Amino acid sequence: MSAVARTRRAWRAVLWVYGLRLLAAWIVASPLARALTSSVAAQHPRGDAILFDAGGLELVESLRLSLPVLASELKGALLIGTALGALSLIPAAVLLAALVEETPSGLPRWLGRAVELFPRFVLSFGARLFCQGAVLAAGAIALVRLHRRLASSWSDQSAAFTAAGLGLLVLAAAAALGILEDLVRVEAVRGATLKSALRRAARLLRARWATLTGSWLLMAGCSLLLPLGAASLVGLLDVSQPGASRLIGVTLVHQGVALGLVVARSLWLSLVVELGSAPRAERLPIDLQVAPAGAIPAEVEAHDAAPEPRE
Repeated sequence: MSAVARTRRAWRAVLWVYGLRLLAAWIVASPLARALTSSVAAQHPRGDAILFDAGGLELVESLRLSLPVLASELKGALLIGTALGALSLIPAAVLLAALVEETPSGLPRWLGRAVELFPRFVLSFGARLFCQGAVLAAGAIALVRLHRRLASSWSDQSAAFTAAGLGLLVLAAAAALGILEDLVRVEAVRGATLKSALRRAARLLRARWATLTGSWLLMAGCSLLLPLGAASLVGLLDVSQPGASRLIGVTLVHQGVALGLVVARSLWLSLVVELGSAPRAERLPIDLQVAPAGAIPAEVEAHDAAPEPRE
């Protein structure tokens, strides 16, 4: 089964994850939006449309006047966002459970499986964040020291290019940790323990690193191009001008991007599931004495080292 077919089959889980992301974004952003528009936009005849005027003067003024309220709301938003971020591992597990299944079941079964996998996902998520932070911090320190040494003997341009190239390697190592975490999650959903899942994930990453890297870069590129394209469309719609159709258009563009990001993530996970589902060669025991006549090829029967005499 292809990654597209697997994602299409799990469309209910994809829409459920999208709906939960929409709800979480509304919970976090609504207090901040009210605080931002309570100073200038609420008292202007055009309302919050002035925040989108060219030059951004009214937006900067609103930020300045609402800064005390925004600071207070931001603290609550950070706490709520942190809690929702931790709970977002449950929808992630629901999506993976739906993608791994060969025969689709339904949301209750996916949700039960996600709750069961929640501790493992929390552990893998925390371990990945810690390792990525350590790699990025160590890489940044090493690059700063290396750039200083190279600048003393090389030209500034050569030293900068060398440091940038090594910086890409550090970013690649951090990205590889993210890929490894997704592989571990897939194996965990299949029922493996964390130790076994980590071993299988590392083996698959070594064996299929080119396919995994290319697919991950494609997914990351799509996830970057979608918001950039949406920003261009929003600029063309120009919500600073009156008209309900403009607001509807901007809303549809934003939600299309949000849904597209979930679909891109689902396609990537489906590919990981497919790569992990590759058939493995297994050695099956054959009892040559009880097999029916003619069922065993001659070349296989010839390898029976010590056949017992038939009675």
